[in-house]
Amino acid sequence: MQIAIMYNLRNGKGSFKGIIGECMLKLTDKDMVVTKFFNKNKYILIFGKYFSKEQLDFIKLNWFSIDAIKIHFEGGKKLCLYEIKTKNRYDNPKPFWLTKFTQETNEMYRKALSFGFEVKVATVWLLDNWDYEIELEDFQSAKYCIDKPKPYDLSARGRSV
Repeated sequence: MQIAIMYNLRNGKGSFKGIIGECMLKLTDKDMVVTKFFNKNKYILIFGKYFSKEQLDFIKLNWFSIDAIKIHFEGGKKLCLYEIKTKNRYDNPKPFWLTKFTQETNEMYRKALSFGFEVKVATVWLLDNWDYEIELEDFQSAKYCIDKPKPYDLSARGRSV
C-alpha cells in the first residue's frame, strides 16, 4: 500500500521556499550563479580574473551569505550580487510589508557597495497557476526593515565580516 502526503508550497515557510525562489530566478538568467549550488573555489578559479583583490576577498568571506552573483559584460563590466526573497502574491494579506534583512546582511551589502559591486534585491513573487514574477530593485533604494539575527549570521557565531 502506498501512502501519499499532500504538502502545500504556498503555505511553506523557511528556507525551502527560499531555495525554490533562488532556483526560479536562476531559470530566468543563464549567466547567474546561485552560490549554494556552485563550488566557491571553482567559481574563483573560473571568474576570479574579473574581480579586484578586495572584491575577491569579500566573495571568499561571504560566499555562503550571498544568494547569487552575475558578471554583466554588456555596456562594460559590472559585478552584481543578488539578495533573493520569495513571497506569496496570491494570498499575502500584507503584500506591501517591508522586506526583512538581518543587520548582518545589511552591513555585508553596504560593504559590497563600497567595493564597487552592484547589489540587487530580487523578489520572486509566487502567483496562482504555477506563474511567478520577479521584481528587481537596487539595494540602495529598496525598502526594507532589519529583522532579528539568524543562527547562520557571522556575528551570531562570534565572527565579524
